[in-house]
Amino acid sequence: YVFADGSTVQVYDIFNPLPEFMRAADAIFVDPPWNKINLNTFYTKAETPPVADYDAFYHRLFECIGEIKPAVTYVEVGKQYLAEFILALKKLYKHVTFYNSSYYHKRDNLCYVIRGSGKAKKPNLDCMDEEDIIKWICANEDYTCIGDLCMGRGLVGLHAHINGRRFVGTELNHKRLSVLLERINEYEHMKGEENHGNESVCRR
Repeated sequence: YVFADGSTVQVYDIFNPLPEFMRAADAIFVDPPWNKINLNTFYTKAETPPVADYDAFYHRLFECIGEIKPAVTYVEVGKQYLAEFILALKKLYKHVTFYNSSYYHKRDNLCYVIRGSGKAKKPNLDCMDEEDIIKWICANEDYTCIGDLCMGRGLVGLHAHINGRRFVGTELNHKRLSVLLERINEYEHMKGEENHGNESVCRR
């Protein structure tokens, strides 16, 4: 699906060749499955045969990031593979740091967000919920197009769109991509109603 501003999303299996449009991303935020169990669930929900080897998956993920060559990359991960993901980003970037985070706005749901960049910069994101980090990135990072290789329900695409920024993304499960399209349509509908209301006030 291609949006009016050129933002593009596609149903895609990461083991296939990287879609050319993903190379437009000069920033990335990705929240991949965190371990083999999550990965197999990810494939099962997409009605696709499960992948047995998690190491092959995450190596392919970082291979894709290396092909895209974004100026900055954020990767969300659980504790189990935190060290491996940090090392993988260090192969791509000079400066790597990580933040303590949480998901679903519950402090007990612990996770980590790793940032890799060619420049020494450390935004103050520690202990923020993942969604708040995504909001901050989409509003404040220096980028022209943000990418997400595991879009899920599309928080990265939604918040990029809200900030008037272009995005590209892939997702294995077409039902999840549909959620992103619905969210953007709802946002545009609400914005249209607000603008109509403001016009009515001006007429008075």
